[in-house]
Amino acid sequence: MKILQTSFKVLISSIVATNAIALPAFAHNSIDHTEHKEHHETPQQHTHLKVRKSVTSLTSTDKQALVNAIKTLKNTTLPGNQISIYDQFIAIHLGATRLIHNHEGHSSSTQELAHENTAFLPWHREYINRFEEALQNVDSTVTLPYWDWTDAEALDVIFNDDFLSPNGQGVTINIPKFGSFTGGPVQSGAFSVANGWVLNPQLNFDPTAEKSLGTSLVRFLRVPPASDYPLPQRDIDRVMAINDYSLFRTALEGFITVDEQGKIIPGGFTHNYIHGLVGGVQLDLSTRPVSFKGLGTMSNIPSSPYDPVFWLHHANVDRLWAEWQEDGHQGSLYYPADGQPYGHNLNDLMWPWDDGMSTPKATKLGDLLSLLPDFDANDLVRPVDVLDYKKLGYTYDTLQSVPESGSIFALCSLAAMLVISRQKRHTNSQLTTRNSQL
Repeated sequence: MKILQTSFKVLISSIVATNAIALPAFAHNSIDHTEHKEHHETPQQHTHLKVRKSVTSLTSTDKQALVNAIKTLKNTTLPGNQISIYDQFIAIHLGATRLIHNHEGHSSSTQELAHENTAFLPWHREYINRFEEALQNVDSTVTLPYWDWTDAEALDVIFNDDFLSPNGQGVTINIPKFGSFTGGPVQSGAFSVANGWVLNPQLNFDPTAEKSLGTSLVRFLRVPPASDYPLPQRDIDRVMAINDYSLFRTALEGFITVDEQGKIIPGGFTHNYIHGLVGGVQLDLSTRPVSFKGLGTMSNIPSSPYDPVFWLHHANVDRLWAEWQEDGHQGSLYYPADGQPYGHNLNDLMWPWDDGMSTPKATKLGDLLSLLPDFDANDLVRPVDVLDYKKLGYTYDTLQSVPESGSIFALCSLAAMLVISRQKRHTNSQLTTRNSQL
């Protein structure tokens, strides 16, 4: 089993490499981009932040509200558009994997913007925040939950008929030395074809085979070699201990990991691994080099947002980046200013918020431009504009600060917390070092 899992972790990163609502759903999040000044970060007070919570803390009402909002976006097409609001988000993600720069001084070759380089984190931060805003145009109570990959309970909460639908069914694959495993199209719950979750075949596109992947959401959940869950907290802690942004991003995206001795190991981990955990990856160990293919929707990165778990998955990626930033890595000093491909440097404009400076390459199935939403010429976003997540209007429950000290209640609460903290320290001092975390 270990051999097969190791082979997967070495190879899964290649999956990424290859492969009545108001119009303001696509408006920017009220950041002023009219003056592109160098940002000088200073402490700021942020009030009324929406709080993204762990998926395991959602109530039944929370889960139903999120499902209803997602499906409303899927079933709503704004005037003058060919496809639904949700499908337009798919078109954006697909387009970001196959960009051609139109402006002077840059190559016209196809370039990946959303993955495999420094803009992975800022691009997805902007992307999922806009999706959250679209959800809130449907239901103002909704916020994006995050999937903590170290939480064993999360898997059962997410992949359930009462939330994001279970594993797929109807297809059995045999894996030598492991046995038979089942997956396939999702057949029950809100995200089955029977219940109206029908993918646009033009956007559910495999860029390697240059063919449509059909109209069904497909999952092969926890099929070997991507079967280990939850992810060990110590593995996440080692990623979070990296101080250099470029190395941190590479580890969080999942192209490397760091072992107990601090040695960098290439492969497929964290973000990349979870895509395979949900979608499934099949390896053929008899070939040299080992061949593989993604089995399900989450394993086909360009159209992976068609699986609604994508948004929870990337909310966790963003949460970990936000926690890393709060742990002494805030501001533009912790992001490359230059030396990266266009779109990835600190002050580069990121497509599609670049006033047409880049264009997504057409797929074999058609021109993506006609399927995209309209973006205002002043809707411009650079990595530097999204470094402070609080300016975007949200935080995470793991990053909420203690109450302001201006009230008696707050002072009393703080005092109580200090007493509890002392008691915990006293108790912890009596524990053996075996129980301390790495």
